[in-house]
Amino acid sequence: MTDQLFSDEAIQQYLSDRDVVVLSMLTATGAPLATPMWFVHDEQQMVMVSVDGLAKIRNLERDQRVSVVAEGGERGSINGLVLSGQVTFIEGDDRQLWGERFGQKYSPEVQGLWGGPEMPDNRRVFGFAPRVSSAFGL
Repeated sequence: MTDQLFSDEAIQQYLSDRDVVVLSMLTATGAPLATPMWFVHDEQQMVMVSVDGLAKIRNLERDQRVSVVAEGGERGSINGLVLSGQVTFIEGDDRQLWGERFGQKYSPEVQGLWGGPEMPDNRRVFGFAPRVSSAFGL
């Protein structure tokens, strides 16, 4: 698959079947940093949640450019998706909306991390409108 939009049905379905993606960003020294992340998405954006003050949040505040890899398959049959974009931090009512979607997707695990159904105030919500860099085996 090439030249596909993030809203493409095959891409949306592929992401719906995934629980974890790998988020890559740049550190203060310019070195790449990749970390596994839970996520939610719709046809326009991918959204993630993290604890405020962590290195990944400081990195994203400094440089909003990211790449995300969602992969699957096995030896001889790899499938996946590489996305890129620039994150923005989500506040207000939109923050709560995405927090609810996050809680629904990752229940009951996220409630254990959050100490209940409501997203704690010390969580930062960020998202980006992905550009599909590569899609293969979908």
